[in-house]
This record gives sequence, C-alpha cells and structure tokens, in this order.
Amino acid sequence: MSRHLRTHALAAAVLLPMVLTACGSSAADDASSSSGKDNPGTLALAVVPSEDATSTAQHYKPLIELLEDETGKKVVLQKVTNYAAVIEAQRAHKAQIAVYGPLSYIVAKNSGVGLEPIAATILAKGATPGYWSYGFTRSTNKDVGALSDFKGRKVCFVDENSTSGYLYPHAGLLKAGVQDDAYTKVMAGGHDASVLSVVRGNCDVGFSDSTIQQLLINQGKLQKGDLKTVWKSPVIPGSPVAVSTDLSAALRGQLSDIFTKKANADYLKSKGYCDGDDCRIFGYWGYAPVKDSDYKSVRDVCAATGDAQCEAGS
Repeated sequence: MSRHLRTHALAAAVLLPMVLTACGSSAADDASSSSGKDNPGTLALAVVPSEDATSTAQHYKPLIELLEDETGKKVVLQKVTNYAAVIEAQRAHKAQIAVYGPLSYIVAKNSGVGLEPIAATILAKGATPGYWSYGFTRSTNKDVGALSDFKGRKVCFVDENSTSGYLYPHAGLLKAGVQDDAYTKVMAGGHDASVLSVVRGNCDVGFSDSTIQQLLINQGKLQKGDLKTVWKSPVIPGSPVAVSTDLSAALRGQLSDIFTKKANADYLKSKGYCDGDDCRIFGYWGYAPVKDSDYKSVRDVCAATGDAQCEAGS
C-alpha cells in the first residue's frame, strides 16, 4: 500500500485547539513522559495558525508520516488557536517541535523558552529561506491602490505575533505615514481568515503571507482575481522550525537532518508519501538549515516599530 493511502488517521491525532494556560492530560503529556524528556516516545509538533485545523492536518500529513518513519516515534500534530499558544506549548514542554513565524520565534527566544532553530521553509530547491507579506483588497475596490490608502479603513491583520500578518505590515503602514489611530485594526487569527475576511467584505483591506492566496485558490475557497495585491514587503527570513532543548543532542541532530535533507517535495513524492502539489507544505518546496543570527533583520524591524511583543521577556 502506498504511504499516502495509509489509514493511520492523522486527523484523529490533531489535538483540539486550545490555549495552553491550563493544559489537561493529552497526547502531548505522553510526549514528555513516555521515555524521558530527552528521548520521548511521542513527539508533539505545534504549528502556528495559518488555515483551519482540517486543512493544516492535510498539509502536514506527509511530513508527520516521514517523521514517524525516520524516528520510529509517534508524532502528533498540535494545532493551536493563536501564535502565543505555540510559544507556551514549548515553554510548558508540551511540544518538542514547533513551526514558528520569525517574530513568534524571536518572542519565544527572548522570553527564555529552551529552543533551537534547525530549519526554515524555502520556496524552491536550492533557494534561500524567505517569503513576503502582501497587502491586498478586493479587485473591485478602486479606492485602494497603496498602503497610504489604508487610512480610514477596516484592516485585517493575522495576529500580533505574526511576522507577515502584523509586524512587517505595521512597519509598512508607519513608513507610508499611516499611524495606528488612522484605521480600525482587526485580528483575524489566521492567514486564511484574513484573506477570506477581505473577500467577504468584513474588512476593507488586509495582510497575509505570500503563499496563502494560491493555497485558497487550489482549495476552491478563493477565485483567481478576487483580490488585488497593492503592497509587497521586503523579504522576510523563512519561518523557522525549532526543537526543544529538552531533547538529546542526538535526537535534535536527527530531526535537523530529516527537515533539511528529506522534508521536501521531491523526496516526499519519490517515497510515495504524497502526489503532485500535495507534496508542498503550505506552498513551500521544503526546508534549509538556519541559525538564530539569520533573524537579525526581523529584530531590526521590531526596533523600528517599537511593538511591545518584540520585547517580551527580553
């Protein structure tokens, strides 16, 4: 049987959305106790919100299967309700692996979470990790053609700890002369939610990362031409995968090798984990190695905006 037809029911492994301030017993608890924190029998992978839980599970299914086969461990996908919950999952030793946005990684690092960045998303084989933030509105909106036109509008962001969904847009607006009190701020909670809120007229304009619109088109949730992009940010360092420093050096090294050498569309397809575009994870080809210093430019944008969340715990 091909791997992409395995019926190990990944959806059942997706933990219910939660805010990790009052965690009860769960598969993630088992991850910390089954054979010690340094080499647990179960690994929990926490993911920042980009899409609804079902879509997220489908996108990560090939990666989950790869991780299970390579490590011999059970891997559960922990889809949380907001960016802060990913940080708290690793702080509370509930997630051994976390997919961060660049800003939420910095916030976690600044606040003392024990983590090590091992890889970041890349759009194509051999590419440098990086992506963009897009500012957009409905194609029929003739009154908006630049960030300066966001003044007086209802603006959808993603989350205050989102790099492409808040930090870089905030910096862009300030540079365009649009101060915080010049628009109505809405936090949509996910990149897909920000896009769809603009399409549906709940927001006049919005921001998201540069891959989500195509994903929504592929899923039939968005029609090509529904939106027009009026702003593109400077390049943002790739979204990092970080592993808990609770894990042994050997296991951290193994996970780094899996992400940077095997967790890519070409390898996943060749081994039967997925087919075609389903082998791309949220539109990305795969991962490349990263280190903490690669996120200096994000720290510089933080300094420019003065956003409080950038300084959390520092």
